[in-house]
Amino acid sequence: MNLYEYLLEGVKHFTLIDPDKSVDYLKIARHALEAGTDGILVGGSLGIKEEQMSRVVRDIKTVANVPVVLFPGSLTQLTDAADGVLFLSVLNSLDPYFIVGAQVQAAVLIAKHYPGLEVISTAYVIVGDGGAAGFVSMSKPIPYTRPDIAAAYALAANYIGFKAVYLEAGSGAPQPVPPEMVRAARRAFPRVLIVGGGIRSGEAARAIARERPNVVVTGTLAEEAPEKLGDIVKAVKRP
Repeated sequence: MNLYEYLLEGVKHFTLIDPDKSVDYLKIARHALEAGTDGILVGGSLGIKEEQMSRVVRDIKTVANVPVVLFPGSLTQLTDAADGVLFLSVLNSLDPYFIVGAQVQAAVLIAKHYPGLEVISTAYVIVGDGGAAGFVSMSKPIPYTRPDIAAAYALAANYIGFKAVYLEAGSGAPQPVPPEMVRAARRAFPRVLIVGGGIRSGEAARAIARERPNVVVTGTLAEEAPEKLGDIVKAVKRP
């Protein structure tokens, strides 16, 4: 089974590890794996070099029995040590570079140097606060109160042909993507739907998981209180 087929199956929990923030990334990975996470995303918006990404991914792969997937914030965050890469296009960026410019450069890099990576074309849609990702990508985040706009972006992603849509409230967001927004995007997009940002409790995770996204992502909580991941994972898998 390839990564894309794996992501399509049911509702899964992924843990996001940002090497720029997480000095003890192996501790976080172990907590996540013990909690039952279904996969690990590695990446961030700032300050990560290729050598650092390669080292972190290889280290995590020594303890992980789940896919380790790149979540790159820049061209320097690619490595063939991972199982795949979310090939992100920030659809609601105001700068064409983050919609297609960086992707043209990354496509050549992957084809030449990382041909073994499974590439998942992903429409990255920033919501609410947006966090560092929204700021760096010069996005115009969708207001929490406008699920119809999120649905329109998801529908556009479907017609364009993306394999996945990622609704992102941002690292450390004051609140997660609202369940009604997830529901609207789910109705508009038939393939892999990923939701992350601001999920700090089992209740919040359960409310999102009930709308049947394919992946619910926890990042900041994994950094600050990895011992609480068990509650999140349980809520995602048994909504």
